[in-house]
Amino acid sequence: MIGMISASAQKTVKSLNAEIDQQELKSHLYFIASDEMRGRNTGTVENEIAARYIATRFSSYGVQPAPGADSYFQQVSLMKAVSPQRASLTVGDKEFALEDDMVFYTAKNGSFSGEVIYVGYGLEDDLEGLDLAGKIVAAKTGNGNPSERLTPYTIQKQQAVEKAGAVALIELFKPGRYPWQLIKYYFSGEKYSLYEGAEGDEEEAGFPSAWLLDQDGSLLSYFESLEEGTTASMNIAGQGNKVIKVPNVVGYIEGTDPKLKEEVIMITAHFDHVGVSEVEGDSIWNGARDNGIGVANMLTAAEYLANHPPKRSIAFLACNAEEKGLLGSRWYAAHPVIPLEKTVYDLNTDTGGYNDVSKVTVVGFNRTSVTDLFTKASEAFGLEAIDDPLPEENYYDRSDNVSFAAKGVPAVSFDPGYTEMNEEITKYYHQPADEPQTLDYDYLTKYSKAYIYAVSLIGNYDGEIFWTEGDKYEPAGKELYGRD
Repeated sequence: MIGMISASAQKTVKSLNAEIDQQELKSHLYFIASDEMRGRNTGTVENEIAARYIATRFSSYGVQPAPGADSYFQQVSLMKAVSPQRASLTVGDKEFALEDDMVFYTAKNGSFSGEVIYVGYGLEDDLEGLDLAGKIVAAKTGNGNPSERLTPYTIQKQQAVEKAGAVALIELFKPGRYPWQLIKYYFSGEKYSLYEGAEGDEEEAGFPSAWLLDQDGSLLSYFESLEEGTTASMNIAGQGNKVIKVPNVVGYIEGTDPKLKEEVIMITAHFDHVGVSEVEGDSIWNGARDNGIGVANMLTAAEYLANHPPKRSIAFLACNAEEKGLLGSRWYAAHPVIPLEKTVYDLNTDTGGYNDVSKVTVVGFNRTSVTDLFTKASEAFGLEAIDDPLPEENYYDRSDNVSFAAKGVPAVSFDPGYTEMNEEITKYYHQPADEPQTLDYDYLTKYSKAYIYAVSLIGNYDGEIFWTEGDKYEPAGKELYGRD
């Protein structure tokens, strides 16, 4: 294979083989995913320790803070919200009780009432021309596509109706791939969101946004047939808010080309996981795969690239609160330390696991102009780069790369190889069994070399770096970079 590539490429492959130390990569994983780190849950001491470990490694490798920054840390402002302890809802002649019939995505203590208006799915076209001021808006969950996640549409609808002056949002949920018991678990307890408000205003924050159980579809028929002027009243108590600050970690390596160094390749990986559960036996969710692999990969890349910088500059973003809704990367995209218009690519790593050690799975493989570089980088280490084999799971929009893509930055997630969702994935994904001793370090070393080589190839690339024509994020890219 090496004989078929250029002398420069041979040199890079040779140096990667010589310098990437499997034991070093393994040591990162054994630290990040150790029991002592207690699952690195956002807002915990262990999460802070993980951030400091990454920053200390950056410093030891010669990776600098971002230009103009006085440290490696970017503080992310989050609202930590505790679900209501008591709530009731009356719509016309029907009453709904907390948990039995109703859960809250977001909430606010108080009494809320108004005329009910049913708006279909509550998407932009459904809301056009409607007067929502002072009303309680009722909609179906999602967008009608059963393969897509529901909660991103809840966020979108909530923001739209609140802006239009609505009092509350209620969505009708008919169980399908997700049972009501799982929805109750997901919506209960503590939830996190980005917080842009002033300190001390957190108790006034929040918007009543509830899901109602529609087991057989009869509730939908009821709302569709409501007479104009039907009113609803909602009472919420025991909900609490607290603003917390958690760190992202940002590092920087200056490129070697006087002109191209103004362009930045971003390397992203989240370092948080889901913490500890209250169960007997192994209660620590170590997160070796999700996303200890990504952290170890990022640190391995940082050590190598600090000694072999490409023409373009390299930035590293270790994202916090990914498990809470991509919050760390979303905060960075809204408050970039390095201007997004200078950030020409994002190469993410995130994974729930792998089941094919002959492959690398690139989520978004054909969505940007550098697909051939992924193939080249993988083949150099005996691996095959493939596209996401499970597009119905919409992994692209469920990882930190999408925070950059939504702003227009070309982005993909370069992940360990998987070809199907089988037991080899599910027995580890978000399970206490996901521990560092269960990993294949020979494979992960090859994978990491392929990843770093891909970064180097993109960093030195003399072709166009942009979205594939027609991609849904191409218009955002044209706006970001001022392209026609």
